[in-house]
Amino acid sequence: MNFYNEQLPADANLQFKALKALVIANCRLTGSIPPWLNGLTRLQLLDLSLNHLRGSIPAFFGDFKFLFYLDLSNNSLSGEIPKNLTRLESLISRDISLEEPPTDFPFFKRGNMYKNRGMTLQYKQIMRFPPFLDLSSNLLTGPISPEFGNLKRLLVLDLKHNNLSGSIPGSLSGMRSIEMLDLSFNRLTGIIPASLVSLNFLSKFSVAYNNLTGIIPSGGQFSTFTNSSFEGNSGLCGEFFVNCHKIHQGALQTPASENNEASDIIMPVLTGFGTGFLLTVILLLIVPAIRDKNKTD
Repeated sequence: MNFYNEQLPADANLQFKALKALVIANCRLTGSIPPWLNGLTRLQLLDLSLNHLRGSIPAFFGDFKFLFYLDLSNNSLSGEIPKNLTRLESLISRDISLEEPPTDFPFFKRGNMYKNRGMTLQYKQIMRFPPFLDLSSNLLTGPISPEFGNLKRLLVLDLKHNNLSGSIPGSLSGMRSIEMLDLSFNRLTGIIPASLVSLNFLSKFSVAYNNLTGIIPSGGQFSTFTNSSFEGNSGLCGEFFVNCHKIHQGALQTPASENNEASDIIMPVLTGFGTGFLLTVILLLIVPAIRDKNKTD
């Protein structure tokens, strides 16, 4: 909450090789993410949220061996999500050591949708922050990379309020530790993969306001999610939706209506056939009898 409307310095020669945490949030910073951040090879936590940053997300973020907390939310970043972000080692392997002694001063982080919304959280160690990736409320486009499923240690993935398209990869079930997954307010299509039911720690999930279709998976943590997790998708069918019953009724009514139409055609034909058959029988029985009677007379 300083440096209002200033621009991050663009000098490529800036070097902060020992820096582990950089938090410049809620400052209305302008411009793009500067290339000198590439030199922060020891960085574990980066928070540039609630600014006015533009341009794309640098692919070099994925090369940071120790980065496990990245918050770029509430900016105007555009383009596709770099695939390199799915290669963050500290979100893939538990072998990356982040142990360190407590600092002499606390870190403060305002609560978000993950938990303690609106409250200020205090941490004495960087490593106490949850493994976290928040790219929400930007202008990002393109698909969600299936390689996100590689991030086995990630607890929070927030991609809401963007312009992401394509389908939800079933491989996201590989994020075994995920507790919050928010894909709402995008342009996603297709079904909700049934494989996501296997995410045993998922406590918050939302795909609201996309263009999804099909039946909502059941079982696992999905039994705990409310209507708000799925609303705004007219093609979804599930326990919470009236249109689900309409879909099933439509499926049942279609053959019936076709049968009714067929019966409307067949009945007159059968009626006509029956009438003709009856007249033929009458003629065959009565006419010979009349002839015999005339001969006798």
